This record gives sequence, structure tokens and C-alpha cells, in this order.
Amino acid sequence: MSVASAAQPATSPLAGVARGGSFAVLGTGAGSVLGFVLTLVLTHGLTTTTAGQFFSATAIFIVLQTFLSFGVGAGLVRFVPRLRALDRQADLPALLVVAFVPVIVLGILGSVALWFAAPVLASRIGHDNADAALSSIRVLALLFLPGTIEVGIVESTRAFGSVRNYVLLQQVGIPAARPVLVGIAIAAGAPLWGVVLAWLIPLVLALLLAAALLARRMRELFGRRLAWPARTTSVRDIATEYWRFTGARGLAGVMEILLNWLDVLLVAALASPAEAAIYAAASRFITSGTLVLQALRVAIAGDVSAALARQDTDRVSQMYSTASQWVVLSSWPLYLVMAVFAPTVLRIFGESYPAGAHAMTVLCLAMLVNLAAGNVGTVLLMGGRSSWVLMDKAGALAVNVAANLALVPHFGITGAAVAWAVTIVGDSVLAFGQVRWGMRIGGSLRGLVLAGLLALGCFAVVPVAVRMIAGSSLPAMSVAIALSLVLYLPMVWVRRESLGIPILMQALSRRTRHS
Repeated sequence: MSVASAAQPATSPLAGVARGGSFAVLGTGAGSVLGFVLTLVLTHGLTTTTAGQFFSATAIFIVLQTFLSFGVGAGLVRFVPRLRALDRQADLPALLVVAFVPVIVLGILGSVALWFAAPVLASRIGHDNADAALSSIRVLALLFLPGTIEVGIVESTRAFGSVRNYVLLQQVGIPAARPVLVGIAIAAGAPLWGVVLAWLIPLVLALLLAAALLARRMRELFGRRLAWPARTTSVRDIATEYWRFTGARGLAGVMEILLNWLDVLLVAALASPAEAAIYAAASRFITSGTLVLQALRVAIAGDVSAALARQDTDRVSQMYSTASQWVVLSSWPLYLVMAVFAPTVLRIFGESYPAGAHAMTVLCLAMLVNLAAGNVGTVLLMGGRSSWVLMDKAGALAVNVAANLALVPHFGITGAAVAWAVTIVGDSVLAFGQVRWGMRIGGSLRGLVLAGLLALGCFAVVPVAVRMIAGSSLPAMSVAIALSLVLYLPMVWVRRESLGIPILMQALSRRTRHS
């Protein structure tokens, strides 16, 4: 399917994606900004050593939370739309029981395990201040169970078709509450465990709100008394079908989150908490720039699952390929500017943080490949290829661990960045190949190549020239961005048909008229 064909009336499948994606972009954008604000609060309110301990402790929580929630979010997002598309709505209550009971049991076990493992973990990440790290990890253990259940409950709002509720809770509500509560804790002179507690409280609030929304949705579908409907499939068969997919996704999710946070923990253990803080600020800033990719993932997941259940691969190819073009058009400029002006960007966090400039540049360049691949993980998962994702992540994790152990002791945070960059590129290329040739989904690459060339021509050449002439300063970066935009926007407009821009504009216009 040619990319040009994407420029069709807003009645196309992509019109709905664009409208849902536009709201998700706003929510994800707000979440990214608020996440950035939280990082600023932490890096300016805590010493680099204490900030490094905070990032390391919360990384342990996030990794363990992902492990023991075991892919429940992706499982629900795939199976709820799938069952409804296949006229199996009566199986939904059993699906929820099958999904949540194991997660609750694992959450209890994880809380106990984290409590007793706290001394060992604290000694690794705390160095000279292990007592502060110990108290923080034990606070994480006490609230681990609600934090684990929150993952599935909040994702269930999206699974039942409410992107708005999901975005408001997960991508706006939690990120908005955290800087406020953490800032209050720091201003009040709270110890590290108090700052960690302030970071956790929004998860509990989101859990309560999402549970109320899920209960209301179930009452709408099955009546106020939640009478168990006559199932089309036995509970055992539902559990087998669900966990065959979700079990593999759970393991893949653990490996994916390890890929995102393991380097921070290894830097803290092999180097120092201060270097971990610098690396965490640079690497978290990098991931926060994927807002369009994340927003479109939220918008297309349910549609992709339903379309693949009906074996409508043309629809999926159209959504995936055009969405990938939008990601490159909107995100490559940001990463190219950050790669060129990394010292200027990191100076925002404090005078110690430009030491991570080389690491940031390496990661920015790797993220270009990740963004160009698009939402390959979503297509693989919604197509039931969770075992493929598991194998991909297992290989990526093995490469990442080996590279980190080899490079971090000798090159510090730059070595950690190179290790993660190699992993990002390899994982993205492999998944792209699986979607394109393994699932035969993707469409023409002309629009994607065009979007990449336009971004490179304007946001790589011009910023490099400006930095060579004027250096790496905020005024120089501002001039580079302005000159690049003057060139970029007219060129994108001229080629708007090939880039699928009319679909996005028509969908946003329809959204405005109906709001």
C-alpha cells in the first residue's frame, strides 16, 4: 500500500486513530513535561548522591512491579477488544478474574520478598549511606501490592475503550501529583524514605479511581448486580488462552523494563550513586521525548487487536505505516537537536549534569532508529506474537548486560550509554523485520524515508553548523531551532499528501467541531 494512499478522507481507519491519538498526544505530552518537572525537582532539591539513591530505589520497584504484574496490561488491552470483536462479551468477567487473581498473589509475595531483600539491595545502591536506602526500599515494599495491582486496573480503562480515562489517570494524574508531593517532601526536609513515599502515593490514588471506573463499566455491561453471564468458553480455556499470550508478554515486559533501568542500577553499583543520578537524568530525559510514539501506541492498540482478529492486515498496515511517519516527523527534530546540544540541555538539571553529554548524544542517535521502527511492539503483541517479543527481549537483555559489564567499569556513564544504544538499535531492527516480513505488515517505506530525510536535512545540518560557529549555548540552540523550523515546516507542507498530514488535520478539525 503506498503512503500516498494514506491521504484519503477522514472516514478512513486512521481518522479515528488520529482523533484518539491527538488526545493521547496531549496527555502523553503533559506526562512527559511533568516527568521532566519531577526530574528537575529531584536534581535541584537533592544532592547528586541522594538523587542517585532515589533513582536506584525506584528503579528496583519499577522492575519488580513489571515482573509481578506479569503483562496484565498488555493482556487486557489485547483480549478485551478481541473478545468483544468476536462476540464473546460474556467471557469478560471470567477474563478479569483470570487476569487479576494471579497478580494479587504475586504482589503479596513480591512485597514480602522486597522487605527481606532490602538490606542486600541497600548495601549495593547506598554505598556510604545504606541506612537511607534501606528505609526507602522498605517503604516501597509496604506499598508494593497496590502498586502492582494499579498496573492492570488502570490499563483496564483503556482495554474497555476509554483512552481518555487511561490518559487522565496514568499519563496526567500520576505525573502531575508526583512533582507536587515530592517537592513538598523535599521542602519539608523529609528523609529519602519520605520522598519515596511521596512518589508512591499517586499510584494508590490512581488505583482507587481506576477501580471505581472499572466497576461502573462492568455494571453498564452486565447490570447492577454484576450477574455472571452465560460464558461461551470455560474458565479453564479462557485462562489458557489468556496466559499463553500474557505469560510470554510478562517475561518480555520484565526484560524490557530491565533494559530501561538496569544500566542505572549497574552504574550505581559499579560506579557511584552520583554518576547514577547524572546518567538517570540523561537517559530518562531521552525516553520522555517519545510522547508521539507512546500516544499512538495508546491510540492504535485496541484497533490493531480487533483488526487482526478479523485478519484485516491492510487496515493494520495503513495505521502502522502512517503512524510511523507522524512519529518521525514530530520526534526526530527533537532528538537531533538534543544530540547536537546535549551539554546545553543537561545544564538544566544543574552544574554537575553536563558530564553526561556524550551519553545523551549516543542515546539520542540510537533513538532515531527506535522511532523510525514505529510501534512494532504493539503490532507484534496485538497480533499474538508475544513469544517473538519474549525472544527479542531476552536477546536484547543478554547483549545489554554483557555490554554494560564490559563497558561501565572502564567508561562509566558513556559506556552505559553505548551498551543501551547497541541494544536499542538491535532490538528495533529485529522487531521491524518481524513485523514487515514475518507478519507482512508495513506498507510502503517512501513516506517514512521522506520524513527522515526532511528531519535530517533541517535539524542535523543546521544545528551542527550553528554549534560549530556559535558553540553550545542556549542562545545558539534557540537560533538553530528557529532556522531549522523555517526550513522544515514549508518543506513538510509541500509534501503533506505523501506524509499523511491531511488525515491528521481533518481528524483534528472534526474533533474540534464536535467538542
